[in-house]
Amino acid sequence: MNIKNQEQLLHTLEGLHTIETIATTLNITKQSALNLITKLKRQQYVTVSGKGKTKRLYKITQLKQRPRVPGMFDIINKYSPHMKLNPWYDHQVHGTYGPEEALIDAIETQSFRVILASLHLFRHIKNWPKVYQLAKQKDSWQKIGALYDLTKLYFKVRHLPQKYKPLHAKKKLYIIKEYQTTEKKFQPITQKWHVNIPFRLGDIQKTIGG
Repeated sequence: MNIKNQEQLLHTLEGLHTIETIATTLNITKQSALNLITKLKRQQYVTVSGKGKTKRLYKITQLKQRPRVPGMFDIINKYSPHMKLNPWYDHQVHGTYGPEEALIDAIETQSFRVILASLHLFRHIKNWPKVYQLAKQKDSWQKIGALYDLTKLYFKVRHLPQKYKPLHAKKKLYIIKEYQTTEKKFQPITQKWHVNIPFRLGDIQKTIGG
């Protein structure tokens, strides 16, 4: 095949390929196909999947594929050892993104399973001022505080500074809309933060692997 320029090359190859299909499409040797993939990968037009004995697949696009920053689902699945999430949308983020940001975003989903799995993030929070500022922007600090106290019943977590703890009564909130606290063990948390906890003891056992 006569390829005049790289733009035409990328148009021709756009999609998923193996080394063999690239070689066949361009009528070149496998070694030439490997050299081409190495060049296009360096230029960020290629991402690779598959390793070990699995045949490698090369995703080739006409636009450069910028490195993807791990999003909320990636971070939660990284730190949640027993409960893994199947993303139902591609959560794209930019810049610095870690457990602090993922925790705020998890609460915003209003998803029972996402918030339950996100409890493990409390074990990796290092920057409480950042969490506080992010939560205040979303008006979710009461929820963060309630989930922190819940997590503290089961995990060793970094100390929450006294200045961030509730000092006066707040309006009653729900972690998940209209899910009332039913477990007696969680009632003190509900009273302290004025936040209803949606989980039962069995739910907590699932996420901690009990």
